[in-house]
Amino acid sequence: MVSLGSIWNPDLSTRMGAESAADMGGLACFFYAALSGIGMAISAGSLGYDSAIGIASLAILAVQAVLAIAAGLRLRAGKGAFLASAVFAIMVLEVTGKLIGLAIGVGLIFNVILLIITLQGVRGAFALRKGDFDDEDAEAFA
Repeated sequence: MVSLGSIWNPDLSTRMGAESAADMGGLACFFYAALSGIGMAISAGSLGYDSAIGIASLAILAVQAVLAIAAGLRLRAGKGAFLASAVFAIMVLEVTGKLIGLAIGVGLIFNVILLIITLQGVRGAFALRKGDFDDEDAEAFA
C-alpha cells in the first residue's frame, strides 16, 4: 500500500524512491489519457464530427491522449522526463483554463491531483537520469 507521504514527498535520494515516483507519475499519465478519451467521447457527442470546432477538439484531445500514454509508458520504464514534462505543461494549461473559466468541481480536483503526481513522476525520472543515489554507496561497504 502506498502512503500519502510517498505521493506528496517522495524520497528521491534512493533508487527505489525515484523509481516509485516515476511509476506513480506514469500511472497518473495513464489516468490523464483515460480522462482525455472520455473528453473525446463527450466532445464528439456534443460538437459533432461535421463542424470544424468538433474536428479540432477531437484532434487536440487525441494528441493529448497519445502523448499521455507515451509519457506513461516511458515513466514506467524509468525514463521519459522530457515527454512527461510536456504532458505536465498540458495539464497546467488545462487546470489554468478551468480556473479562468471558473469550472471549479470534481474535474478540477482530479486534474490537480494528477498534476501533482505527474510532477513527482517527472522529478523521479530526472533523479533516475542523474543516477547518484545514497543507497548504492551503502551496498559497496556491506
